[in-house]
Amino acid sequence: MTITRILPGLVLVVVTTAGPAAGQYGMSPYTPPGRAGALIPSVLPAGAADTFSSPVRTAGGWTDPQASGGTAAPVTGPDRLAATVTPGTGANPDPVGTLTAPPGPGGLPVGSYGGPWFSDGPGCCGPLGRNGQIAYELYGEAGPAFLIGGGQFLTRLQPGIDLEIGGRSLFFNPAGDAAWVVDLGLSYTYNRGSSDHLLDLFIRQPQTTTTTASNATVLSNSPDILETSRIRALTRTSFNYALGRDWFIWGPGNPGRESGWNVRAGVDLGGQWGSAHVDVVPNDTADSYARRQNVYQGIFMGAHVNAEVPLGGWIWFGGLRLSTGYQWMNIVPPVNGDVSYINLLASTGFRF
Repeated sequence: MTITRILPGLVLVVVTTAGPAAGQYGMSPYTPPGRAGALIPSVLPAGAADTFSSPVRTAGGWTDPQASGGTAAPVTGPDRLAATVTPGTGANPDPVGTLTAPPGPGGLPVGSYGGPWFSDGPGCCGPLGRNGQIAYELYGEAGPAFLIGGGQFLTRLQPGIDLEIGGRSLFFNPAGDAAWVVDLGLSYTYNRGSSDHLLDLFIRQPQTTTTTASNATVLSNSPDILETSRIRALTRTSFNYALGRDWFIWGPGNPGRESGWNVRAGVDLGGQWGSAHVDVVPNDTADSYARRQNVYQGIFMGAHVNAEVPLGGWIWFGGLRLSTGYQWMNIVPPVNGDVSYINLLASTGFRF
């Protein structure tokens, strides 16, 4: 009875201990891990013969038994990538030439074309706009503003100051040494008046309030009154637009091609649309003040000379600009209020 009870336990012990022993039967001796010979895949061109045989691991490292006439030499994976390959029979020794010859239109492989983002290269349809590069620049200008010509109005104003900001688009020729220019900007001009002479000017009167019999309030404009006045100041603010032509004296001036100091000269012709107001002192008394305001139009032409310095992806420039123009404004009736002027401005900005 006792043997019958312990027999199943003995069978279970034998089975569980014999399993691992049977699993280890026939295993090869342990070898430390190493680098496989084909760890780096082949990158040889199609049809090229690999001058390396299969590397063999020795006590001195991985070697190629066929290198140097059978003399073993150390071989590494990067060696296999950088080694000179011997083309096989009938293979083209210049794989790059295979891709680019015979050349198609624009020097590109047959059946291919440049990407649309490659605007300065051949592209799919020739250079962008069938011409040169398009560049942009922002600028600021400041300097004295002189009024020229005669008349009762202009002789009562002193030289002032002119401030301008704006942006330009430059449409370069293929050589990059000349460009058509589209200019958009804003200007502010201030000329102080002179107290030496007085004028008889129409002074606007405030509106009058009238109450009717039905208690309704009616506003009416009172007529202007001609009074002897002194001009305190003239202020003009305008939007400017112009078309011009620039020339680059010492080589290309477009971004990416201008490699050193350069000189640019140019001319432009344009127009103005703005608002002006004149401050007057009726009866030349300190306790009185009046303002007349009007919209005006004008034309101008200018010339400029700039020095330029390329600074990485953009170009800094600075120089002088001379402009003259004429503005039509009926701002001080009954006196002629048109303005002719000359501005001498220092300018600076950057192109990209």
